[in-house]
Amino acid sequence: MKVWDLHCDTLSELRKAEHAGRPKSFAQNDLHIDLEKLQKGDYLLQCFAAFVNLGDKTPGADPLVTALEEIDQFKRIMAAYPEKIAPVYTAADIRRNAAAGKISGMLTIEEGACCKGSVGVLRRMYELGVRMMTLTWNHENELASPQRTPGGVLVPQTEKGLTGKGFEFLAEMERMHMIVDVSHLSDKGFWDIVEHGTRPFAASHSNCRALAPHTRNLTDEMIRALSERGGIAGLNYYAPFLDTDPTHPENCRSTVELIAKHAAHYKQVGGAQMIALGSDFDGIDGPHQLENAAFLPLLADALRKEGFTEDEVEGIYYRNAMRFFEENL
Repeated sequence: MKVWDLHCDTLSELRKAEHAGRPKSFAQNDLHIDLEKLQKGDYLLQCFAAFVNLGDKTPGADPLVTALEEIDQFKRIMAAYPEKIAPVYTAADIRRNAAAGKISGMLTIEEGACCKGSVGVLRRMYELGVRMMTLTWNHENELASPQRTPGGVLVPQTEKGLTGKGFEFLAEMERMHMIVDVSHLSDKGFWDIVEHGTRPFAASHSNCRALAPHTRNLTDEMIRALSERGGIAGLNYYAPFLDTDPTHPENCRSTVELIAKHAAHYKQVGGAQMIALGSDFDGIDGPHQLENAAFLPLLADALRKEGFTEDEVEGIYYRNAMRFFEENL
C-alpha cells in the first residue's frame, strides 16, 4: 500500500553527517529513511523537513544558513536520483510523479525562525520549494511560542501564542498556499491560527493528548477544530507521544497497536478523513516497532484490527494527504 509521510528530519541528519566529515549516501544508509527503505515501504511521497534547532550553540550557527544547507541537501538528492524520486511543487506534480513510477519528495520547514522575521525570506523559501512550515520548534522566536518547558517539564502554554510578526507570516503563508503546520506550537498559538486563519492547516506529526498527555499532542477540542477547518494530522511514532507507561512489554512503547489506537481516537473525535502519517523519522530515538521506512506495511494490519475499513486504511496511508495537498497547494 502506498505511503505518504508528512514529516521526517532526514535532511538534518544528512547535513550533520556531512559537517562531521562522514557523509551518508541517500541511496542507502543507517538512518530511518533512505531511497532503498522508501522503495521497500512503497512510498508515494515523503515530506522532508529543513529542521533548525535554535538551541544549537555551535560557533557560527545561523538558523537561516542551517535551513538553506538542508534545502541544498534536498535539491542534491532530487538531482542525484531523478529516475527514482522527484520533487513536488504543485498539486499536479504529485500524480505526474506517481504515473512515472517515481517517489515524490516535498520540502517543508520545521522552525519558522529560520526566516529571521523576514516575510521576504519566507517568500524566497517558497520559491525554493517549501510547501509547509511550522512557526516554531521548541524555542521561543519572533513568530510565536512553543509549549513551555519550565525545569524541563512540559506544560501547556495557554497564554502566549502568535506575535504580531507571526500573524503577518500566517497571512502571507495563506496567500502563497504554504501550509501552516501547528505541530510544536503552543496551545494559545493553535487557537490563534483557528481564530485568525482562513485556510485549512496541518499538524504534521502530533498524536492525541487524551491517550498520551504530552503537550505536543492535540486535545479533543483541537482535533475537532482542525477537522472542521478541513485540516489533517499525521500520526507520530515517537514513544512519549503514544504512551506514558514505561512498563510496556519489551520496553518498546512505540508499537503499531498504540499508533492504531491514536488513529481510532482521531476518527472518533474528528473523523477518519483527517488522519495521515507523520512518522518524525530521523528526529526520534528509542525502540520502535516501525524500525524504519521499510516497515510501514506492519501498521496496516494493526489499523484493520482496530476496526478501520480497507478504504479508511488507504486514506490514512496516503489518500487523505493526497486530497489535502491537491486541494490546498
